[in-house]
Amino acid sequence: MSGENNSLSLPIAVRGGKAECLTEIFRDEVNLAVWERTLSGECNAFAHRFSREAGVFERFVGVEADDSVEQILPAWALELPGAQVWLADVNEVVEMFRCLFEPAAVGVRLHVLPDTMCPRFHTDRVPARLLVTYAGRGTEWLPESRVTRPAESGPLPDQSVSEADIEVLPTGGVSLLKGESWIGNEGRGLVHRSPAPGASPRLVLGLDWLS
Repeated sequence: MSGENNSLSLPIAVRGGKAECLTEIFRDEVNLAVWERTLSGECNAFAHRFSREAGVFERFVGVEADDSVEQILPAWALELPGAQVWLADVNEVVEMFRCLFEPAAVGVRLHVLPDTMCPRFHTDRVPARLLVTYAGRGTEWLPESRVTRPAESGPLPDQSVSEADIEVLPTGGVSLLKGESWIGNEGRGLVHRSPAPGASPRLVLGLDWLS
């Protein structure tokens, strides 16, 4: 494979049914850790209703230790059935992110996406990013054995892959994607993209650490 760093094994993905599997992201060879879980009925119902009624939505907030995550939703959405259950889930995910990385603040981004946001396979210029798709199809990603890396440092080339090569993060799952800015991970960030638009909009939560 072009551009492969032979001093390290190929990056791998780790998946599990318990939140503790997210700590696997600290292993050098892991560039994706996924906690596979099922959302509660109330949480799932809110996510689908909010994504339908919001249309197109994007909000970014910086959340410090004592801040409420309620500010990520518009005021009207706080009145929807299941809103507090969904917010409690988001708060739990934010607290897990804090526990793992101890950031000064957490950047919380919420998208409702009726169309494709990032249709090209790419890596992120961050140390790590947490993603939860609450409604719609999950983010698509490529196992390292299917990735074409640049021969030298530079942008990721277009990926010549078939549909059978593409993996999908589970809806409702909590995923940690290791990026290019993780120390020692340059040229090994997880390759991923937004899926093609489906029959229903996607509701996607993303977390980054803020210095």
